[in-house]
Amino acid sequence: MPQVTLYLGIEEAYTKTKEALIKEGCAVISEEKNRQLVVKQGSLWGISPKTAKKTVTATFEGADQKTNVIYSSKVASDWKNVTIIGCILAAALIGLCVWMALDLSEFMTTGGPGFWAWLITAGDTVRFSAGEAFVNLTWGLSVFLSIIIVIEAAIYIQVSRKIELFAEAAFAQVA
Repeated sequence: MPQVTLYLGIEEAYTKTKEALIKEGCAVISEEKNRQLVVKQGSLWGISPKTAKKTVTATFEGADQKTNVIYSSKVASDWKNVTIIGCILAAALIGLCVWMALDLSEFMTTGGPGFWAWLITAGDTVRFSAGEAFVNLTWGLSVFLSIIIVIEAAIYIQVSRKIELFAEAAFAQVA
């Protein structure tokens, strides 16, 4: 776990650290005065390691006029869940769009029965221009959602790897 050495007594180190974290927008979840401080910071909609919702835990160990602060950061479970659920829903929508596109293409090509054929028929008339528009729209939406999933995965990986950046910057202000 990362740590920083503050050349302050444990009480002063604890107080200054708490003030610095609160100044950075943290909310104190729990604390054991001069021993441990747990804060939450960030937003559910944050997309960088500094803005994503997280929990930072700092443990203080003091000796004379020197205090070691051992800290860790963890991505908030609700931030992680929103990201994962969003990707799952996007993947399900991709599946639906691909199914629609393939089904409508098959219907327009062969004239055989199709589950989504009702979207482009009026009575006994097949509207081929509407069918082509629907196929293009659903393929386009599939590509767009696939790109979104890749971007979300990249954001998740980046945030998970660099989650300590916020804590490092906050403790650097105190040191």
